[in-house]
Amino acid sequence: MLKNRILKRVAAVVCSAALLLPVGGYGRSVTSRAVSASAAVSEEIGLVGNLFCVADSSAADHAALQWATTLPAESYTLYRSTDSESGFVPVYEGSGTSYEDDDMQTGTTYYYQLKVTSKGKESFSSVKQLTPCALPSGLSTYDNQKGSSLVYETSGYKVGDTYYSYSLKKHNGKNDIYLAETISTDGKRFGSERNVADSSQNSALESCKIESVHIDYIPAKNKVVVWAHWEKPDGYADGKALVITGTPGGQFTVHHVYNPLGIQVRDMAIFFDDDGTGYLIAAANKEGQGANATMYIFRMNNDYSDVTEVVTTLFEDQYREFPNLIKKDGYYFLFTSQAAGWYPSSGAYSVTTDLYGKWSGLRSIGNTSTFSSQSGWIVNMQDKNYLMHAYRWLRASSTSGTTLCPLYFDNGFAFYDYCPYFKYNTSTGDLFPVQQGELLSQDRPASSSLAAKGSSSPAKAFDGSYQTSFTAIGDYKKWPFYLQVDLERVCELSNIQISWYICKGSEGYYTYTVEGSLDGQKWTKLLDHTDKSREEVSKTYGFNSDMLSGKARYVRLNVQNATLQNNPNNNWYTPTVYEVKVYGTPVEAAEKPQPYESIDFENGTGMLQLSSGATVKQDSERGKVLYLDGSDEAYGAFPAGMLDGVRDYTVSMDVKSESTGNFFTFAAGRNDEKYVFFRVAEDLFRFAATTDSWRDETELVLDLDGSEWHNYTLVVSGANTKLYLDGKEVLHTTETHGQLADMGSGTTCYIGKSYYSDDTCFKGSIDNLKIYKCALTAEEIGGKSEVIGDVNADGTLSVADLVLMQKWLLGVPDAKLADWQAGDLCTDSRIDTFDLAVMRKEILK
Repeated sequence: MLKNRILKRVAAVVCSAALLLPVGGYGRSVTSRAVSASAAVSEEIGLVGNLFCVADSSAADHAALQWATTLPAESYTLYRSTDSESGFVPVYEGSGTSYEDDDMQTGTTYYYQLKVTSKGKESFSSVKQLTPCALPSGLSTYDNQKGSSLVYETSGYKVGDTYYSYSLKKHNGKNDIYLAETISTDGKRFGSERNVADSSQNSALESCKIESVHIDYIPAKNKVVVWAHWEKPDGYADGKALVITGTPGGQFTVHHVYNPLGIQVRDMAIFFDDDGTGYLIAAANKEGQGANATMYIFRMNNDYSDVTEVVTTLFEDQYREFPNLIKKDGYYFLFTSQAAGWYPSSGAYSVTTDLYGKWSGLRSIGNTSTFSSQSGWIVNMQDKNYLMHAYRWLRASSTSGTTLCPLYFDNGFAFYDYCPYFKYNTSTGDLFPVQQGELLSQDRPASSSLAAKGSSSPAKAFDGSYQTSFTAIGDYKKWPFYLQVDLERVCELSNIQISWYICKGSEGYYTYTVEGSLDGQKWTKLLDHTDKSREEVSKTYGFNSDMLSGKARYVRLNVQNATLQNNPNNNWYTPTVYEVKVYGTPVEAAEKPQPYESIDFENGTGMLQLSSGATVKQDSERGKVLYLDGSDEAYGAFPAGMLDGVRDYTVSMDVKSESTGNFFTFAAGRNDEKYVFFRVAEDLFRFAATTDSWRDETELVLDLDGSEWHNYTLVVSGANTKLYLDGKEVLHTTETHGQLADMGSGTTCYIGKSYYSDDTCFKGSIDNLKIYKCALTAEEIGGKSEVIGDVNADGTLSVADLVLMQKWLLGVPDAKLADWQAGDLCTDSRIDTFDLAVMRKEILK
């Protein structure tokens, strides 16, 4: 055995051939040799990567990758290398749209390329590179959880030796509006306020309200430009624009309070192109439409005091607002939010290379509630990094009023995601998101108490995509419910981020708890988010980010209810969760679950009480086995209540059948109305579960030769049911709506007996019967090599294993590992050259 698995990882060693192999990930990669970077780059794929920090680390040594495509993608494969042209190995395969790389060393440059499989064809992104580094000095921290302000070395517009700052203000006790100018010699301390434009120039400023204010300075024309949405103090019926321009330190003019070209405008933005042309972008409406029904882009005149034409209209009848237009790498990106009053809404963007030309359709970005915010304006950090500055109008007073998300661009695609904190410097443009740990939950085994179709199964809430979701089958929806993830190792938890379903006009907030467990049986409450009297509960819509503390392998999100703002006593939502992210630090391997009952029939029958038609006899192949003769008394019974309240369990047994017709090989439940069972016949396997008799069974059927010995392992985790035949998964459903936990107390459990009086008893032999009160994973069922390092599975660790592993890491054709898990000598759920170094040491001992 290895006495010490911890090595100090120093020397640079053929990292270009390293392959990440996280254990048990549905969307994770498996064995594959290295390939060269593809030169066939598609314009329809965008891939971005950014470095981030974990908690209080002094280094940005983790990477977040995000991607998007306009192709009808069937799957994605993300490759990584430390060489820009060769040695690319897959680190992710699946249907998600993001990946976190937690296996990086500072000072090493990593290269990434995405492959998109679409209609049988393969397309590739361009190659991106990231170099983990120590954090530079002089960084500030922004808090998205509690709120803070961006720190700037200077503010305002510098003209000559003077800084000028402008704001639209009201006089105390009045509804008037005036433009205030203040000045500074250092860009930090401003004073000498001057009223440069007010109602003396236009009486419409005597009594009004102003929103969506945009103030910019155009150095080439030494001109300050102000556009804002103007309304009377009450209501939003006018939809007018206030326009002011002037010279810093000089004269200002109120040009208009009007409807540009006779068109009502409300939320607006101004944009100045590289050639100095100005544009007004506004949520407006055509005749007969409601407010904000259509987005307009107007061209301004040369002094920016008016508009001259409509360039284009976009998103007709889609009710988008809060526009913001920027230009990046030759693309124009127009960001907007869904009109939803003061509630959070979904953000989206459209893109073009020609303002007068064709625009893309709306593309989703972030999650469905902009992380409980409204998509807002873009912060440009020295053209090096960008932030989406989103607003939280409805929130608890103890939480942040803004959500700032690092914003990235590639190939006409835009991306942003949530981070609780980030470190930054507005002067240098440096930006490093901060997460509270590694992302532990993506593509780990997931389940729910509610039945769901495969396309919206619990796995979709942990797949790394905000656009897919877990959604319960409508006929079986009920509240409360839970979502559960098996992290497959013991982890110290730090943060959970939940992206909920919300409906425009019927927005709802959720009450829930979070529990953790080491064994799937004993649970500890880690978070209670159920007190509706707390603003953090009742004023948070669409997205929650909560800090956690505690160790767990299993994490369960118990959702009590959704309270709808327009109908708090009628929750009509179908249980839906878009994404759950659990962050923390892996601390140790999980202990292998122990069976609640294990009977090999060599030394009795344990808790299983046999009837007269059941005997233990000698089998020529297996030794002592349980034999059931098919008579009316041919069964065994476990103690009543043994499986009461259990939602996760595993039943494993070796079976050789002599039966046909209707019978149960394994059964648990109450009667012929409420039960789960499976039968092993001579020619098929059948599983069924119901709380409404045969009329409404969940069913799994497999044709096979049941007359030969096979191992059958049934794994039930909530509504998730799998059958493993001789250690390999052969059947799977996420639609199990008849569950033992819903059958009350006093349930019974039989081997060989049916709940239907007309059925016969099972006839055949059973051996190695095991029942677990938890759901085993594929690895726990299939098992690992008992010989560490035995990658060729010959039963010993030798130089042959070393040679095979080295060839495989180098991408030698036909070099295949018979048992890759045996090669994970560093027990970090990855195979790389460090495992090779440990193997070499073991052989030389």
